[in-house]
Amino acid sequence: MGPATWPAQGGTAQNFGKAPVAISVATLCLGGIIAVIVSLLQGNWNVAAGLMWWLYMLGSSFLGAAIGLIFAVPRARAEYLAEASERYAPNSNLEQISDWLTKILVGAGLVELKSLPGGLAATGAFLGKDLAVANPTAFALSAIIYGIGAGFGIGYLWTRLKLRVLLESSDRDAAEIARRTQDIADNLKKTVTKEPGSRPESEADLKKAAKSAVEKTALANPDEFPPILWVDDEPQNNAGVVWALTSLGIRVEQATSTQEGLAKSAELEYGLVISDLGRREGGASNPVAGRDLIEQLRAGGSDVPVIIFSTRRALEMKAELVRAGALLVTNRTAEVFERAVSIVARSSQRP
Repeated sequence: MGPATWPAQGGTAQNFGKAPVAISVATLCLGGIIAVIVSLLQGNWNVAAGLMWWLYMLGSSFLGAAIGLIFAVPRARAEYLAEASERYAPNSNLEQISDWLTKILVGAGLVELKSLPGGLAATGAFLGKDLAVANPTAFALSAIIYGIGAGFGIGYLWTRLKLRVLLESSDRDAAEIARRTQDIADNLKKTVTKEPGSRPESEADLKKAAKSAVEKTALANPDEFPPILWVDDEPQNNAGVVWALTSLGIRVEQATSTQEGLAKSAELEYGLVISDLGRREGGASNPVAGRDLIEQLRAGGSDVPVIIFSTRRALEMKAELVRAGALLVTNRTAEVFERAVSIVARSSQRP
C-alpha cells in the first residue's frame, strides 16, 4: 500500500479571496493620491500635513480592518463531518447589527445622533490643529473617514472570503492526520509479539508513536526516503509494522535469512536494517542469527544502522549486540516503529 494522499490545497475560493484585498489596498493608495491632487490644485500642499494625513488614514484603516474582521468571522456549523468542506457558515452579524442599529436610530437613538456632528468636529479640530493647510479640520476628518472605510473593506472581505477557506483547510489537514494516526496505531496493534505470555503494548504508546511518525513525514518527499531491509524468518509477524511504514511512503523489503539479507544489502543501499535475533536458516536453528548478520555487514564495510527487534533474550544480550554494532535492541513495537521512521526521515534530509 502506498502513501496516503493529502487533501489538495489552494483553490478558486482562496484565489478569489485575494481580489478584494488587492482592491482595498489600491483604494488606500488612491485616497492618498486624491488628497495630494486636491492639495496641489488648491496650491497649499504641505509635506508634513500630507504625511500626517497618511498616518491618520493608515491608523484608522487598522481600526476599520479590526471591526470588519469581527463582523465577518465565520461560525462553525453544529452538524459537521471532518471530511466535509463546509464546516463554517458565513457570519450574518453585520446584517443583524445593521438591522438593530437602524431600528434604534429611528427610535430613541435620534436624540443621541445629534451629538455626532459635534463629536466629529471636535475630533477633526484636535487632529488638525497643527496642520498648515486650509480647513485642517476637514482635512484630518477626511483621512479618518476614508481610512476606516477602506480598512473595514479589507478586514470584512478578507475574513469572509479567505479566512473561512483557511480554517476549513486546516481542519481537513487535522482530520487527515488524526485518521492516519489511528490507522497506523490500529495496524501496529496487529503485530504478533515474539514474547510468549507478554502483555500487549498500550494503545497510548502506539498512538504516540503513530502521531510522531505522521508528523515527521508529513512534509517530506517519500521519494527521498531510503528503503528498509527487514530480515525475519517469520515475516508475517511484522505485517502490521510493515504496513504502517509503507503507508508513510517508506519502502520495506524483506528477507527470511542472513544470506538473503546480505545479498540484498550488497545490491541496494538501505537506510536501515531490522532483524530478529534467532531464526531457522538452512534447516537448522541459529539463536544468534541477528548478531551474525551485524558482524557480517560490518566485516563487509557497511555502516548501515541495525535494529534488533526480538524477545527478552535479545535484551539480555543487549551489551553484546551493541558491541557488535546494533543501534537499538528492543522488543517493543512502538519503539522499533518510531525509531525506524526517525532514522529514515533523518537520512532523507542529508545533503
